[in-house]
Amino acid sequence: MINLTIEELVKYLGMPEKKIGDEYQWQCPICKDTGRDNLKFNEKKGLLQCFAVKEHTKVILKNLFKSNQYNLFSSNKINISKIESDTYEKFQPIYTKEKQEEFLSYLLQSSNELQNNTKFSQYLFNKRGINKETAETVGLGIDVIQKRWVIPTFQYSTEETSIILGFEYRPLDLGKKGLYREKNTPTGLAMINAYTPQKEVLAIVEGYFDGYALLQYLNEQKQSQYYHIVTPSNGVQALSGYIQQIDFTKYKKYWLFLDNDDAGNSVSNCILEMYPMFNAYSLKCGCKDFNEHYLKCIKTQS
Repeated sequence: MINLTIEELVKYLGMPEKKIGDEYQWQCPICKDTGRDNLKFNEKKGLLQCFAVKEHTKVILKNLFKSNQYNLFSSNKINISKIESDTYEKFQPIYTKEKQEEFLSYLLQSSNELQNNTKFSQYLFNKRGINKETAETVGLGIDVIQKRWVIPTFQYSTEETSIILGFEYRPLDLGKKGLYREKNTPTGLAMINAYTPQKEVLAIVEGYFDGYALLQYLNEQKQSQYYHIVTPSNGVQALSGYIQQIDFTKYKKYWLFLDNDDAGNSVSNCILEMYPMFNAYSLKCGCKDFNEHYLKCIKTQS
């Protein structure tokens, strides 16, 4: 979910060879392909990929990040005013360029591993309904050596930033038993997709996979460009405290789509009392959350 722009890519790669629709094409600097079109950037989706060798994408992004022409913060310094002072003081090492480079490198490595692993990509699709394109967009990955799924936590922001706070790790069966998070990292409101000025609706879901499923559904409906999807990084009980992080001036509508259980309903009611501008959506079909609803109700009808 690194918010790439054509301007930053041109600074690093030079002018593209050609443009077809939303897609810009370059000669891959690693392939040196004679067709000069192996490296493609879809501006609408914000995705860069070498279609000859996917591993090249990882190398190019890593070099792009280190070039000082582009980095996660869109400048050489983080806007500290947008980070709660006590959080920054406690977790200052997380916000250094060196740590962000380390997190980014691991994200790209695990994401690339998932994209090239048919077994786990198919398992993700069968279990959660999430396809490879969505997984790549949100930075979801797999670490086969550590035997864990790698779920990045991107700090909520309405600026052109994608600060990685850490990772949530799940066992290979994607269950919650055995779930743990990166040690000594902050929690907060996490972004499923990056903010852009087109975003009109803030949609809060309870979990990462609810967010991934919602993003995929909105992509299928060609509506994702209007929705900024976020989730509490450490459970629904913390959500009420995270609402104050939201910049309400950036949106026109507010969705609240929490789990259909006692905990989700309780937090939803609490937020509605404090912030009546939210619209709370409840599932009448009996599904517990949006990921289950996407699998059992939406996909079966399509």
